[in-house]
Amino acid sequence: MKLRAAAFLLLPFVFAFSAHGSSRSEATPTPGLMDKTLEFLHLKHGPKTNNPPLIHHQLELKLDLSPSPVKLSEDREVKVTFTVFNRSKKFAHFDFPTSQRIEVLVRDASGKVVTTWSEDQSFTNDPASVTVNPGERIEYAVSVATREMTAGQRYVIEASFPSFPDIKMQQPLTPEQ
Repeated sequence: MKLRAAAFLLLPFVFAFSAHGSSRSEATPTPGLMDKTLEFLHLKHGPKTNNPPLIHHQLELKLDLSPSPVKLSEDREVKVTFTVFNRSKKFAHFDFPTSQRIEVLVRDASGKVVTTWSEDQSFTNDPASVTVNPGERIEYAVSVATREMTAGQRYVIEASFPSFPDIKMQQPLTPEQ
C-alpha cells in the first residue's frame, strides 16, 4: 500500500516525462511509462485479451430509436442512441484506433446491410481511450437516413463499437408510410 501511495505522488512527474516520448511509428506500440504506471495503480486494465464476453457481462447496453413510430412520409432520418452503462465495480476501458466510436447498421429482413452509418462520415486516425467509471455511462447518438427503407418492411438497427464487435445491441424497426 505504501508503494502505491509513493507511486501516486510521483504521478505528476510521470505525466511530464511521458510527454517527451519518441514519436516513432511502430506496427505494435509498446506501452509507455504512463501506461505502466496506470496499470500498476490499477487505474488501467492490462493488455487486451481474447475474452470480450467478460467485458460484455460487466456492461448494460441500451439502444433507443426516435421518433417512434417512424413515418417515412415525415421522417427523413432515425436518431439512434447507443448507451453503455458500467454496472460493475471496476473501470471499463476502451481503446479506439480512430476517432470513430460506434458503428450503426440497418439490415433488412434477410440480414443484408441496407445502410452503414459510417459510410458518409469522416474519421481521423487519432487513437484514443475512453474509460467508464463504475456506475456511470457513455452515450453516443447518431442519425441514420430512412431513404433506403420501405414502409411495412421489417428492419433491424444494430449499434456496436467497431473495436469491440461483441459489444453490440439490435432493435427491430418497421417504418410506417
